[in-house]
This record gives sequence, structure tokens and C-alpha cells, in this order.
Amino acid sequence: MYSIQRNTNLTVLTVALGTFMTCFDINAVNVALPSIQNTFQTGISVVEWVVVAYLLTLCATQLTFGRISDLYGLKKIYILGFIGFTLSSLFCGFSPNITTLILFRVLEALCGSMMMATGSAIITNSVLPENRGKALSVTSIAVAVSTCAGPSLGGLLVFHFGWSSIFFINVPVGIIGTTLAIRNISSDTPKAGSKFDPMGSIFIMAALTLIFLPLSMIGKSTVNPVLFSTLLVLGTAFLVAFLVHEKNCPHPILNLALFKNRVFAASNFAATFFYISEFMMVFLSPYYLQQQHMLPISTSGLIMLPMSLMMMATAPVSGAISDKTDGRLISCIGLGILAAAILTFSAFRQNTPVPLLLLAFAITGLGAGLFHTPNNSIVMGSVPAQSRGVAGATLGTMRNIGMVLGEALSAALLSSKVSYATAVFSAKGMKGIALQQSTFFYALRIICVVAACCALAALLLTLFRGKREEASC
Repeated sequence: MYSIQRNTNLTVLTVALGTFMTCFDINAVNVALPSIQNTFQTGISVVEWVVVAYLLTLCATQLTFGRISDLYGLKKIYILGFIGFTLSSLFCGFSPNITTLILFRVLEALCGSMMMATGSAIITNSVLPENRGKALSVTSIAVAVSTCAGPSLGGLLVFHFGWSSIFFINVPVGIIGTTLAIRNISSDTPKAGSKFDPMGSIFIMAALTLIFLPLSMIGKSTVNPVLFSTLLVLGTAFLVAFLVHEKNCPHPILNLALFKNRVFAASNFAATFFYISEFMMVFLSPYYLQQQHMLPISTSGLIMLPMSLMMMATAPVSGAISDKTDGRLISCIGLGILAAAILTFSAFRQNTPVPLLLLAFAITGLGAGLFHTPNNSIVMGSVPAQSRGVAGATLGTMRNIGMVLGEALSAALLSSKVSYATAVFSAKGMKGIALQQSTFFYALRIICVVAACCALAALLLTLFRGKREEASC
């Protein structure tokens, strides 16, 4: 029994290490962009593709790798992802030009997608149902730690060793993680008699790429409205084609019948609304702290730190509680706290005391931590074992959709409402700093209300999703 428990714990820690590595990479690379830009003497519009290409690839490919892992084995895909991520990180560090770096970032994201698509399913298969929430909370902690460590550790590495070091640091971590994965993750039985769906994979990757690409451009003055609309229309057309194809395909990449399960469907959409809400605030907060509160970048990052720290502290507690209860109550409480914290932000001004800001970010993290782990546990427990790769990939895709929509919606509202308020307040004789502050806080109030409504939408979906029912293996 001790040996079994030890192997289970090592499996969970192995997946957490992979989660940390892939998420740390996202946060650390953002800090390194100015250094990369200077090294290759290129413009911002080019260097930002180091981040955009990575995120788009993650969004577009998780469903594909989730299905592949169900067909050929979770352990195989996860280990291949770990090996590939380690090698592609090494190649990124040695990139001789910006084009090569972007291409290797796509390869790195493909491998990271393999790990993200399989991680939750591996944990779910390795633990008893009554311990699943607690086990999944470890990956939530890994995400929170990477969010904290990414900007700070990434900044130190770039300052002392150059931008390549943020990729080279993945190599020893990857070697350790790959070794642990080979030794500790149990082999699983591939799904017999099923085939891969290449057309479905092409349709969904094209759809998500063409939809997310223009959304990632929202808020930039250089966006071409014709190109923006064309990409969205094409992406929507591919999405419709994907849904029609999957409905008629005997071996679909995404079994649409899973969404007939009210618990699975409602919990996934709740996750999307949660991430829309959270990332609207993640996008808005630096603008408020740096441009209105006039705090330096390093200080503004520290003020947001309590959000991640509180998520780290709360995730294990909420996971353990959800193992013993239906999980809806604690998830709804978390979303209610999140909505209240966001509405509190709407009352902030340029002179709001720093201790109050720290408290508000901590409460935001508390609400997020109470919701996140129980909801993940519900999703993974609502499907049979042979579909958990796809279930984990679906949850990851819904998460990425929420992140992109949250940032895009926040950027669009900030841009449009500041323009509208500027015209209105200027007509009333307001100008200078007073005008700039009034227009920003007008937009901030609207963004906070919309973000809070998204959190409440997630709450309603969670409340009415039905009781948890464990799917048979």
C-alpha cells in the first residue's frame, strides 16, 4: 500500500513539474522580449510573435493531442511531449535569428500541448476518486508558482545570463521530468478499434487559429478591420465545418456526445466564463497600477503577487473539500467572492492605498482558488477513463478560449470606452490629467461590471449543472 501511494504521489509531482515548466515558459518569455528585440534588431510587431505563436499553437492543438493520447496511450504522448519540449527549448536558446526562434517556439508549443492535453487525465487515472481534487490541486499550485516565479526568476536570468538562459533552464528540468515520467507514470491501455480523425484535427486547428489570431490583435492601432473580419469569418466557417464533420464521423476527435452530459458541458463552459473574468482583470490591472497609480513595473508585479499566493494556499483546501462533497457549493462561493472582488476594483482610484490593493488581489486569488480545482475535478470525473485525454484537452482548450476572450474583451472595452468618454468629457470642458484619469476610470468601471457578470455566469452554470456522478471506467 505504501509503495502504491508513493508511486501515486510521484506521478502527481511529475505532472506538476511538467505543468510548471510549460507555464513558467509563458511568463518568463514575456520579460525577455525587449532583450530578444535588441539582440535581433527587430520591431515589436515581429518580436511579439515569440509569444503569440506559442499561445496560438497551444490553443489550436490540445484537442488533437487529447484524442491521440486516448488512442495511443497517455504516458507515451506525455513523455514525447516532455522530450520534445526539452529539445525545442535548447534549440530556442541557440536560435541565430528571430524567424528561427519563432519556428522553434511553435515546436515548443506543440510539445507543451502534448503535456497539457494529457496531464489531468494521467492524474485522474492514477488516484482514487475520493483523492482526485486534492491531487489536481497540486497542478493548480504549479500554475500559481509559475505565475509568481516566471516574471521574477525570468528577469534575473535575463539580467545575468541573457535571454537564452530562460530556454536553457528548461533543459535540466526537462531531463529530470522525463526521467520521472518514464519511471513513475503507469502505462495505460490505448483505446482499441478506434482511428484518428485527420480532417477533424485540421478543421479545429484552422478554426481556433483563425479565430484567436484576430482576437489577439484587439486593442492595437495597426489592426486592419478587413483582415480582422475576414479571419473571423473564415475561422467561424471552419468551426461549423468541424462540428458538422464530428457529428457524422465514426471516430471523431471530439465526441460531441460528451456535451450531452450536463455536468461535463456546464463545468467546461463555467471554466470559460471564469477565465474570461479573471483575464479581463489580469489585462487591466497593469494599466491601472502603472499608468494611474504610477507604480514602477517591479512594484506593480509585487502588488499582484498576493493573487497567486492565495491561489496556492487555497487550491489544496478546495480540492480536499470537493473530494468529500459535491463541490458545487465551494465553487459557487469562490465565484461569488471573485465577482465581489472585481466589483471592488471598480471603485479604485489613483490614490487608493496600497494595502487595500494587496487585500483586493488576495481576495481575487481566494475566489479563483476555491473554484478552479473543484471544477477541474468535476470535469475529469464525469467522463469514462477512455475519454479522459479528450476531456482534459477540452478543458484546456476552454481555458485558453477564456484567456484569449478575456484579454480581447478587456482590450476592446478599454479602447472603445476611453475614446467615448474622452469625447463626452472634453465637451464638458475637462482636459489634461483630469480628463485622462476620468476616461480611464469610466472604462474601468464598465470592464469590472462585465468581468463580474462573467463570474456570475460561471456561478449560475456551476449551480445548475447537476450533482456529481462518477463515470464508470
